Amino acid sequence: MSEAATESRPARSRRQVRRNATRLLIVAALYFSILVYPVLRLVSLLLPGWTPGTLALLAVIVLPLALRMSHERWPGAATRVLSSIALTWLGVCFQLFAMMLVFEIANLCFALPHRTAGIAMLIANALLTAIGFANAQWLRTRTVRIPAPAAVAGKRLVQVSDVHVGSRSPALLVRIAARVRSLAPDYVAITGDLVDFSGISHAELAPLANLGAPTYFAIGNHERYVDLADIDQRLRGHGLRVLRDSAEIDGPFQFIGVDDDESLERVAARLARISLSQHHYGVLLYHRPDGFDAAAERGIPLTLSGHTHAGQLIPFNFIVKRVFPRMVGLFELNGSRLYVSPGTGTWGPILRIGSRSEITVIEFVAAQDPC
Repeated sequence: MSEAATESRPARSRRQVRRNATRLLIVAALYFSILVYPVLRLVSLLLPGWTPGTLALLAVIVLPLALRMSHERWPGAATRVLSSIALTWLGVCFQLFAMMLVFEIANLCFALPHRTAGIAMLIANALLTAIGFANAQWLRTRTVRIPAPAAVAGKRLVQVSDVHVGSRSPALLVRIAARVRSLAPDYVAITGDLVDFSGISHAELAPLANLGAPTYFAIGNHERYVDLADIDQRLRGHGLRVLRDSAEIDGPFQFIGVDDDESLERVAARLARISLSQHHYGVLLYHRPDGFDAAAERGIPLTLSGHTHAGQLIPFNFIVKRVFPRMVGLFELNGSRLYVSPGTGTWGPILRIGSRSEITVIEFVAAQDPC
């Protein structure tokens, strides 16, 4: 047995090397396709005969990555801004990539005027970027009415999701907190990805201490990627009730939080270990909408999720919709309901095209008697 295991180690190592090489090639192909090619191609359309020099190539290929990684090496407010610029540039290039793809296909069939096409794409991308950036700053409030038992009717629960402090300035959190307070909620639920950079300080999270209502938090994938233990401690220090595969009864509600996980089986497994109350209205906070089936199977009346950002940028929303069919909005299954927030902030590019930044007000209304 041990000899067979020893003999299989080189084979396992070779497979691992091949997998790593394949991943690296895929990442490199995507990086050059989205961040490098569209920019160089656009310049060549605008300036026929232009040949990029070494500095130009380095700027296009290396600078965005260097700006993004600067915060990892030297954490601070300045490098956080540089990183946000790099991430927004990624969104600009993604938009340009989509335009360039259409141009290249059309150019195979028709003799398009290159300079005119380049100017048109430059103007269109600049307009999209301006609109997307402005749209990303605008916090909309949406009210969703949920039928509920008499003990719960009249209560207001405000959901905040996917703020992404780090990618976004802590100033956004100040604005969110002010808006939440103005809505006079009875409870607040934060459904993950509140933070996506390491080193977000206790002071930068201070607006969370004054939301005007008991606040419950369940982690998202980005908290797992950074300093989760420190985030947990800082949030608890501001009075948030952090639910890590646990539940808490508060008034007529039982709030349940399950840690984010890639596994589709995680929610069902964790809920099996949590004592669910039959005498309180259950609200599950789980970052991804794909936990809804398990919640409905356990009879939890309401699940709140986020994660999808409603695709955030066209045409990326078509990809997200295939991965998460319940991408945004209200869904019902066997009498249980799911609300998927489009996100209160943004991840990566500070742009929204075809989606919205939202603070959601869940209003519980008296359930109608059956006819």
